[in-house]
Amino acid sequence: MEDHDLTRYEITKPTYLSLLQEIDKLLNLSSNLNKSDLSEIETIFNNVTENIDRLTNQMDFQKSTMFFITILNTIVRMSAISGSDILISRQAFQSMYEKLNYFIMYILNEKDCSPMFANDILDSIFLNLVIDDFVEICFKRLLSNETILTIGFVTTNEEFSQYDRIDFPKIIEQYIGHANTCVSIAVIRSKYEFSNRYSSLMIYLQEFINNYLTTANHHHIRTRLLYVIASILTLIWNLTDKIALIPIFIDTGYIQKSIEWICTDIFASHINILGNPIISIIHNLSRDKIGLKQLRTKKTFDILMERKQLINDENNEDLTKVFGRAVIALAVNDEQSENNKKFILDTSEILYQSSKDANQDVELKSDGYHLSELLELLHRAFTNTYVIKHILEDMDNEKSAVIQYFAELFLSFYGVLLDPEPDELEKRAVKYLVKILLQISSYPEYLKELIENNQFYIIIQSLANRSQRDDVKRIWCNIQQIMIPNVPKKEMSPMIYISYDYTDEEFCREFVKELRKKSTIPIWIDYENVELCDGMWEYVSSTILSATVVIILVSTAYVESTDKFQELSYIISTNKSRDENKGLIIVTMEPNFNFKRSWMKDLLHDKIMIPYDNNIGYMASNVCEQMGVSKKSLVKSLRCQVRNVQRKTVQSDGFTENFESSPTPTKAYVQKESPNKTNDTNILSTSKKESKNCIAAGLMTQTGSAGDLTWM
Repeated sequence: MEDHDLTRYEITKPTYLSLLQEIDKLLNLSSNLNKSDLSEIETIFNNVTENIDRLTNQMDFQKSTMFFITILNTIVRMSAISGSDILISRQAFQSMYEKLNYFIMYILNEKDCSPMFANDILDSIFLNLVIDDFVEICFKRLLSNETILTIGFVTTNEEFSQYDRIDFPKIIEQYIGHANTCVSIAVIRSKYEFSNRYSSLMIYLQEFINNYLTTANHHHIRTRLLYVIASILTLIWNLTDKIALIPIFIDTGYIQKSIEWICTDIFASHINILGNPIISIIHNLSRDKIGLKQLRTKKTFDILMERKQLINDENNEDLTKVFGRAVIALAVNDEQSENNKKFILDTSEILYQSSKDANQDVELKSDGYHLSELLELLHRAFTNTYVIKHILEDMDNEKSAVIQYFAELFLSFYGVLLDPEPDELEKRAVKYLVKILLQISSYPEYLKELIENNQFYIIIQSLANRSQRDDVKRIWCNIQQIMIPNVPKKEMSPMIYISYDYTDEEFCREFVKELRKKSTIPIWIDYENVELCDGMWEYVSSTILSATVVIILVSTAYVESTDKFQELSYIISTNKSRDENKGLIIVTMEPNFNFKRSWMKDLLHDKIMIPYDNNIGYMASNVCEQMGVSKKSLVKSLRCQVRNVQRKTVQSDGFTENFESSPTPTKAYVQKESPNKTNDTNILSTSKKESKNCIAAGLMTQTGSAGDLTWM
C-alpha cells in the first residue's frame, strides 16, 4: 500500500512542461490580482522551489539552463506589473527567487558555459527586455514613488532581514547582473545583428541612467536604485569592452552623456560606486578613432582632471588605475601631461608591469584587462618622450631588460601576423606591440639595443618583405638608416614630397594645386600615387629618400598622430641627403599654431617655417621663395639636369620626366600589392647584414628555426 502511494506521488509531481505552464499562469493571475488568487500563486511558487532540483537532474546542462532563464524572464515580467509588490513580499516568492537566482549564478560560473552558450542566454535576457518595450515599463516602475513593501501582506520571517529581502529594484539589479556575467563570457556573433536588435535597448538604458543622474536630488538617493544604476553602467562598461560594439555606443550618444554624468553632483557624492564604470566607459569609447576624436574635441581630459582630487580622496587603488588609464588615453598635448607628470609616470609603470603579468596568464589578462588593451595604452603613453625614456631608462637601470622584453614578446607573438584566421584580441595585441617597437626604433640609442637581438632582426627583415606590413616596414627602414654608413650626397633630380595628416586632405589638395601653379618641380603626394592602405609605406619610404625637398603640412591632427611622428622621425633621419637649409620646409595649416608635443618641437624647431595665411596661394609662393628658385630659373635648371641624366643613362627613381615637353609630372602608378623584391637601398654592405639577408631569404621559402622559435 505504501509503495502504491509512493508511485502515485511520483506520477503527480510536476514535469518540466507542466511547471512551465504553471509559470505562464502567473502573468494572468498577477495582472488582475485579488486575495483569492494569492493561494494559487503561492502554490506555483512552492512547486518551483520544491521541484527545481529534481527537474534539473533530469535535464542536460543546456536544457536546464534555458529552463531557468525562461522561468526568470517570466518572474521579472510579473514583478514589473503594478501592485506586484504584494506577491514579491510573500515568503513563497522570496524562497523561490533566492533558489532560482542561486542556480543561475552557479550555471554562469560553470566551465561548461561556453562563449556561444553565454551569448544565447544574453540574447534571451535582452529580447525579454526589448519585446513590448518591457524595459521601459521596468524603468518607469523603478523611477516611480510606488511603495516597495505593501503593508498588510508582508510575511515576517527572521530568516529575511530588511536588507536581504528581495524587492523589485533588487530583482532588476540581479537580472542585469546576470546579463553582465554573460557579456564577459560571450562572443558577439555579429555587430550588425546586435545593432539591429538592441540599439533601442541601449538608448533606453542611457535615458534611464540620464534621468536618474541628472534629475535626482543627490541628498535623497534611494540606495537600491543607485545599485541598479551601477549594475546597468557595468553592463555598458562590459559591452564597450567589445571593440566591435563601440561604434554602436558612439552612434547612440554615449560620449556626450558619459561626460555629462561625470559632471553631476550624484557622481561626485557617490564616486565610490559610479566612478569605476563611468570612467571605464569613457576609456573604452576612446579606443575607437572616432570616439577618441570626439572625446578630445569635448575636452574630456580637462573634465576628468576636475575630479582628480575626489578620486585621490577615495584612496581606491582600482579607481585610481581606471582614472590613470583614461587620462593617458585622452591627453592631447605635453602641457596636460607635464602638469600630471608623476601621475602619468606611475600609471605607465603599472601598465608596463601589468603587461608582463598578462603575458604570463593563460588568458593574457591582468586585473581584468587583456594584453591588447594594456599595450594599446602603453603605445599612447609612449607618445610622451619623458614616459618612454622613463620606462626604458629610469626604472632601476633596466634599460636593456625593458627593450628586450618587448623584443621577446614580439618573437612569441609574431606568428599571429602569419595566421589567416587569428584571434582578434591577439591580433590587436600584436598590432600595438609593433607600434611600440616602432616608437622605440625611432630613437637611435634604443634601436641599437633592439637589433642586438639577432632573432628579432631576422624576423623583422623577413616580415618587411611581405605585403600589408606597414609598421614592420617602418621599423626595417629605421634599422637600415642606422646600419648603412654615411654616404656622400649625390646629385638627384628635383622632387618634392608632401607629408600631411589624412584629415587635412582638403587643405593639402588646394595647397598642391597652388604650388604647381608656381613651380614645375615634380610633387609626390600619396593620394595621386598609391591607395591608402596598410602597405603604402614601402612606396612612401623610397620616395622620401629620393625627395630633394620635403614639405610638412603641420596641424593639430598631425601633431596628435603617432604615425606622423614615425614618418617625421624618418624624414629627419634621411635629411642628410638634402640641402640642409632648403631641404625641409614646415607649413602651418592653422592660425597661431603651436607645437603641443615636445617631440615635434624638438625635431622642427630649427627648420624653415611658413606661417598660416588665409590666401593659400600666398603660402605656396612663400614656399617657392624659401626653396630659392623662380619658376623660370627652375625650368632652366631642370632641363640641364635632364640632359645630364640622359648622358649618364640613369633614371631618377621612377620620376624621369621630359620637362621640356611636359611641365606637369606624370602620375606614377603603383600596384596594390607590394612587390616581394627588396629595394636596392635595403642591401647592407657589412658582412653581418649580408649573412642575415641570406637567413631572411631562406625564411620566405622554407621552415627554419633559431633557438626555440619556428618560422613559416
